[in-house]
Amino acid sequence: MQHHQQIVSAAAALLVWVVPASAAPPGPDLDPDGEVASAGSDAAGVPAAATWRLIDARNHASGASGAAAVVFGVAQERGRSRQASLRVDCFDGRTTLHVDDTASLHLGSSVVPVMYRLDGGPFVSAAWQASADGSGLELSGERAVAFLTGLYGKTELRLAIVRPLSVPFLFTFAVGGAEQGLAAIAERCQWLAGPAISDAGR
Repeated sequence: MQHHQQIVSAAAALLVWVVPASAAPPGPDLDPDGEVASAGSDAAGVPAAATWRLIDARNHASGASGAAAVVFGVAQERGRSRQASLRVDCFDGRTTLHVDDTASLHLGSSVVPVMYRLDGGPFVSAAWQASADGSGLELSGERAVAFLTGLYGKTELRLAIVRPLSVPFLFTFAVGGAEQGLAAIAERCQWLAGPAISDAGR
């Protein structure tokens, strides 16, 4: 009996490790004031500390290649979670921030209303671009640089896609160490000091 319990416990632990969505809290919702409210203080599956990685990337349009910085997080909707990524690259002197999940969002408009906040602060309304295949969000140029430098010294980013006829789609990323994690991209694209994050990404 004890051996059977050990096998069941090991299987349950493996399932939670492979599929963190099984332990996900209820999805985000809009409160009466129109802000994004999360059912839990911590999103299931989001690492306690950020791990920025440098990967090889290619711009399929121009053929340019180079390093990209990536950090992984979680996308949540209606109580279900899946892995998401925040990727930053620099091609042809232009910085682009990409936020994607593991399944297509099928965003129908090129301009997407979003709300974001850092470290539990107030949500800020903004408008980002849908990616070419509609599976994620993008922010480019000076707006991307201003937003990314605003992550310096912060630990958590929450970014919600606002959908009037449905609950928001919420991305959560641990972003601690962004200044070091993005250093190679900042050097390659020669970032300059941008506006405060309250003015970025809008």
